[in-house]
Amino acid sequence: MDVRQLKYFLRIVELKSFSEASKHLRIAQPALGLQVRKLEDELEVKLLERHARGVTPTSAGLLLYEHADIILRQVERAKSEVIDIAAEPRGKIAIGLTTTVSLVLGGQLVESYHAECPRVALRVVDGLSELLIEWVAADRLDIAFTYNTSVATGLILEPLLIEDLFLVGPPNAPELAGDTVPFEFVTTVPLVLPSKEHIIRTLADDEANRRDRTIDASFEIDSVQTMKELVERGIAYTILPYGAVNPEVEEGRLSAARIVEPELSRTMYLVHSRRRPSSKAFTTLHNLINRLVQERMADKTWCWRPVDA
Repeated sequence: MDVRQLKYFLRIVELKSFSEASKHLRIAQPALGLQVRKLEDELEVKLLERHARGVTPTSAGLLLYEHADIILRQVERAKSEVIDIAAEPRGKIAIGLTTTVSLVLGGQLVESYHAECPRVALRVVDGLSELLIEWVAADRLDIAFTYNTSVATGLILEPLLIEDLFLVGPPNAPELAGDTVPFEFVTTVPLVLPSKEHIIRTLADDEANRRDRTIDASFEIDSVQTMKELVERGIAYTILPYGAVNPEVEEGRLSAARIVEPELSRTMYLVHSRRRPSSKAFTTLHNLINRLVQERMADKTWCWRPVDA
């Protein structure tokens, strides 16, 4: 098994076709087939199922795909870091953004990073906080934003900011006409919330339990967009940071008020691996993130504040 074979196998699985992979790699299709057969012979297991619509990986093939993706990223990283010593940053880097960060920082982050490191291919992944930290631990992401503090071995968590949470309701909800709403009211309305593993759900449930109350989670959905759509239709309320609903509030499609008595808030972290060697590309991205976060905290619109405030 060598890097070239893994590269071929990865492309075949991603394109679900020997012929498409052949075109992409500019390698004759019989040669690709030969390399896959060599892999299967060496590993003594079938890796691909061939059918009329193309190919799909077997369970063993899926496992090899996951390892191959990590191995090839590490090879690419090693090459770029050696070149990086004396040259302009280049290579590939992958970052995970939560929904809020994507809305508030995503566009400017990509634009600014490309301006500073034009030869680095930046891959951006949007996802739930819990998934992003798992992908950093699995080396599928170089760095990510997360609210999850269940740290896997080898991960570094840097507290970035505190994010206040808001009760979000349908347009012109009278209870949300002011700037704030007491938590007691949150326990009286039907809510659409993420599953219990999510930090927002945990914070709401824990505070309700302290008051001997319960949260009426009528809907359990792990999609922020779907949650907002249900709220806009007047089906339920939800709890989200202001950055996740700012466009809809500005357009009059949703109402929002900051939860107080007590305040509900969560800490956002930047997570990356201790195993990951530093590079110019990574350091530039890390510094850019911190700079942009500081700028957003200065703009009170997003209700972000320093951790030590």
